Amino acid sequence: MKIKKILLASFIIAGVISLNPQSFAANLQAGVQKAGSTKSGTGKLIATNKKYPEISRKIEYGLYSEADPQLAALLSKNPNDIDAIALNAISKAKQFMLAPSQVEVDKWIKKYPNMPELHYAQAWIYINRQTSSDVDYIKNSRGLFNSAIKECVKAVELNKNYFEAYNAMGVATMKLGNKNDAKDLFAMATKINPDFAPAWDNLGLVELSNNNLDEAKTYFEKALRCNSHNPTSMYHMAQVETRKGNISTALTWLNHSLHIHPNSAPGWNLQGELYLKQGNEPAALNSFRKAILVKPEYPRPYVNLANVYESRADSEFAIEQLKTAIAINPNYQLGKLRIADLSLQIRKYEQALDFYGRVLDDPNFTREATVGLANTYYEMSKDRADSSNMTTNKELYLAYEYINKAIEKLPDDLELHLAKLKLAALTHQEPLAKDSLNYIVQSAGNNLMDAVIKGEAYMALGREKDAVYTFENAVNFADNVEDELLLAEVLVHQKQFRTARTALKKALMTDPNNMIAKNGIAYIDLCEIKSIEFFDVAQHQFKEGNYASTIEYCNRAIDFYHNSPEIAKLKAMAYEKEGNAQGAVKYYAQYLSMNPNAADRNDITNRINRMRGIPTAVQDANAAAQQNLNNANAVDNSSSNNSKKDKKKKKNRN
Repeated sequence: MKIKKILLASFIIAGVISLNPQSFAANLQAGVQKAGSTKSGTGKLIATNKKYPEISRKIEYGLYSEADPQLAALLSKNPNDIDAIALNAISKAKQFMLAPSQVEVDKWIKKYPNMPELHYAQAWIYINRQTSSDVDYIKNSRGLFNSAIKECVKAVELNKNYFEAYNAMGVATMKLGNKNDAKDLFAMATKINPDFAPAWDNLGLVELSNNNLDEAKTYFEKALRCNSHNPTSMYHMAQVETRKGNISTALTWLNHSLHIHPNSAPGWNLQGELYLKQGNEPAALNSFRKAILVKPEYPRPYVNLANVYESRADSEFAIEQLKTAIAINPNYQLGKLRIADLSLQIRKYEQALDFYGRVLDDPNFTREATVGLANTYYEMSKDRADSSNMTTNKELYLAYEYINKAIEKLPDDLELHLAKLKLAALTHQEPLAKDSLNYIVQSAGNNLMDAVIKGEAYMALGREKDAVYTFENAVNFADNVEDELLLAEVLVHQKQFRTARTALKKALMTDPNNMIAKNGIAYIDLCEIKSIEFFDVAQHQFKEGNYASTIEYCNRAIDFYHNSPEIAKLKAMAYEKEGNAQGAVKYYAQYLSMNPNAADRNDITNRINRMRGIPTAVQDANAAAQQNLNNANAVDNSSSNNSKKDKKKKKNRN
């Protein structure tokens, strides 16, 4: 809605009023003056028809604990005092008691249709519906804001000096994204009443939204001069100081604000974010939980909690917080993508596929979702060790089609080609997989991320030796601490702990006190210990003949430490005992690639060949011996027959 058109159409002003944005505020001011406003002794424009101006001021400044008892006293004396009734409806609307406020407005506006305060109360009901707990109203926020503007227009038609209505109209207009018109409306409110703190505060918000921090601070300071106990302006001052990087000053302002107004969910949430910046995670968690307690339908603290839990590797808790945020805001697409990524990390493959599918058709996330789908199917196949049953999966082939379409748009995106390679390997399209690998190898530049993608490509095709070499070479492309930490993070995700340790040690050579690198090495050490523990259990299960359990505990051991040839060998042996030749071959080959000088290399090679149907050296020797024996028997039989023939001939001669 174009707010200027509504306003200009509603004011009866002599002459032609320009629609030029620069003259908008001046025209409104002229309209106010022509309508017959009065001036105070200081020359300030003031409202002329307020019966209870002090109570009204307390309501606008949020001093409801003072205003409400005064209104109750007035109404007890005269229940039909329409001015007190209207202010009571406004107070309830501003305190989010929307249903009781609506009842009052509906009851009295029919009798007093020209009461501007009743229209103003209705406007705030519409505005606060959008921020209430009612999800149906939240979905229709644009219509609510437009309705609020119409009510404000009616209010200022009835009272040209109604500065509160100009301010409320500005709030609704800014919510609709029209900052310039909103700024004009807030400015008009301050011209009518220069001591009206909320309008100055809202002017500051406009500047803050444009990142004009100094201008915003000036307006917030003006608001505080008008009302020194204004928790809203204090909160906004905290926002300014936060953006300037003055965390301690920001916390000081915020603590003052929360002391006055402890039921501010945004306040508690910002406090938590500031504590995180200070490294005080326990205090941050406490603040986020207070924000949720104050207003459960406010989504931001859930997202912040998810961030904290994800940083702690508590993926399940992070997912739950993100799901709540999505329930509040179903259009939170990034949250859906994050749930998919986290689900993939913790092997909840069906959930990962579900949430990747939810954002697949969103052009902002199609690429990431497509790659995520490919990685999910790939990880599923690794866990199952036998991907033969995946060749009939329709979703798998659909994902393959999405990747091809994405590559048409981004032909040079190596990560998309890597995803295509993984799916080609899963669907047993070896020529296509090799084509993708060749493209990646030939196109990869001499940089960190291309080297990582090339290493992952080798891993996807089971070329462990080439992958390890490529990952080790990637360390050389990391020429600063940030790159080294990034590479280590990628390698840890790939379970390439040995190379990750090298990258972290390299980072510590440059920055010996880097806690991320130190914690990374400690994490790898811990993973190695846990891996050994699970491997011990796996060995025991194998001796007991529990081969499925052996594989499960080997998987857990591999999760914690990927570079152990002995784990790969034990897993292969368990698959062989189960009769799963494909799984056995895969992990025997992995064992040999990790341990090229293995003492039992010939024996393992023979096992692999036997399961692949290739004759082994022993089988060749046995076959040759059998052939020799057959040949010898044939010679003996021939000699025997010849001897019998000679005897018969001799007998005939005699």
